[in-house]
Amino acid sequence: MKFDCKEISISDEELSCQVTFSEIPDVGAAIENMSLKEIKESIGKYLLLQRFFPENDSDSDNLYFETHDENLCGDIDDLKISLSRHSLKLSLDSEIIDISINPTEDEFSEHKRVLPIIINNHGELIMND
Repeated sequence: MKFDCKEISISDEELSCQVTFSEIPDVGAAIENMSLKEIKESIGKYLLLQRFFPENDSDSDNLYFETHDENLCGDIDDLKISLSRHSLKLSLDSEIIDISINPTEDEFSEHKRVLPIIINNHGELIMND
């Protein structure tokens, strides 16, 4: 799968950390006036990487990914991400998700900060400036 990212969303909260790469910018509140078909068409291609942190020490953390393709989503234990200023490549078993990105300086710095938190012992992260 390959697509051009038009919007990047990064969230780092107490119990989760996530990054989303979207082909189509979020329509926001306009979604309330859309039909189901319009909503589906407005989503476009995307990749969400999310890590949930356990609420107590006896639980384990969880790494989850999701794409617009319902066959490409779920929990993952091993992945490889290669990040550069112009692309993010995610390798999962036999699937490669190749996303062209054009982040601002702040977004790129946030990627470099957040991706290691998300991956944490679930795979390999290669960062190229």
